[in-house]
Amino acid sequence: MIKKIIIILVLFILISWNIFLNIKTPIYPSVKNNLISIPISNNIHWPAGGETALGILNMPKIISHGTLTKLPIASTAKLITALSVLSIKPLSLNQTGPIITLSANDVAIYNNYLKEQGSVVKVVAGETISEYQVLEAMLLPSANNMADSLAIWAFGSLPNYASYANKYLQKLGIDNTHVGLDASGFDPSTTSTAPDLVKIGELVMKNPVLAQIVAMPTANNIPVVNTVQNINFLLGSNNIIGIKTGNTNQAGGVFISASKVLVNGKLNFIITARLGAPDLYMAMMESNNLIISSQKSFMVRAIINSNQTVATYHLPWGGQVNATPQKTITTTTWLYNSQNVTINLNPIKIWSTNQSIGTAIITQNSFHNYQTDHLKLTKKIKPPIWWLIFHINL
Repeated sequence: MIKKIIIILVLFILISWNIFLNIKTPIYPSVKNNLISIPISNNIHWPAGGETALGILNMPKIISHGTLTKLPIASTAKLITALSVLSIKPLSLNQTGPIITLSANDVAIYNNYLKEQGSVVKVVAGETISEYQVLEAMLLPSANNMADSLAIWAFGSLPNYASYANKYLQKLGIDNTHVGLDASGFDPSTTSTAPDLVKIGELVMKNPVLAQIVAMPTANNIPVVNTVQNINFLLGSNNIIGIKTGNTNQAGGVFISASKVLVNGKLNFIITARLGAPDLYMAMMESNNLIISSQKSFMVRAIINSNQTVATYHLPWGGQVNATPQKTITTTTWLYNSQNVTINLNPIKIWSTNQSIGTAIITQNSFHNYQTDHLKLTKKIKPPIWWLIFHINL
């Protein structure tokens, strides 16, 4: 009798020891530290023909569409003039800057553009005008003569200006833009691409003085003419806050825009550039559709659903158990981009409770917005007794 009890006790101890060992043995997932890229469909309304680009201010990625060859950029070249001049003769908000006295040479520039039927603001010899007022006259009614006069005042001559502006652009990584014979863009020798124009538009919006000017419907107290009008007729519609129009026979229609959109409680700015449109009206109407579709493409989207399997644990006795998020993970994002989801999983132990399965980390490339959610098993792990008895190690 005692011998039977001893045998039963030894068997009980061995079985219990086997069960204990198996309970503590980890089961590893079949997917670990996995990077899932979730592509998102393109809902942007791109114009046909020519070339177009758009970007989000302070975000590195620029999306483009079309030929992307260097084309004349017409009066959007005045943005380069403004940026170049302010880089050596900077202004702060509420500063008017130095007073410029216009000469007979400035009147000759005005008369020449007037004869060529270019955009002008009338000037007279001996007129005094501030640097800020010249910027207003150059950017709002797009006065060609004011662009050349400003560049000559700042750099001494148009060739000097072109030399400086081209080096300035190169330093900024704007490599596909070339400033030609004038500062106004009336001559087709100033060329660029749509992505470069987006970069230029971003620089303008980062400059408080220029961002203020391009958002003005009108400017008053301009010498000789008093009031000038902004020819950007889309200003104020669809959250558009700038930037610049352009059109010549060689360039066709060109338009750079800035519009605002609220994303994740933060104000963001969309910059678009349309180059090579048949005319200015088409460039602006096509850009308007592009802007609206870009703004609408920001929305709340489920990145991973609560029932979506992100990893699998294959059980040593057969079958499997899946890992899913504890809840549906949503975020406000731009639908043109993709989101990266990094899955980090831990090994699990049989019958362990409250163990950490792992996490799903979402990285939004465009907005640097990170989210983390914990993962769970879809069912409890219940190993059969026969397996526990006969398997000391996995």
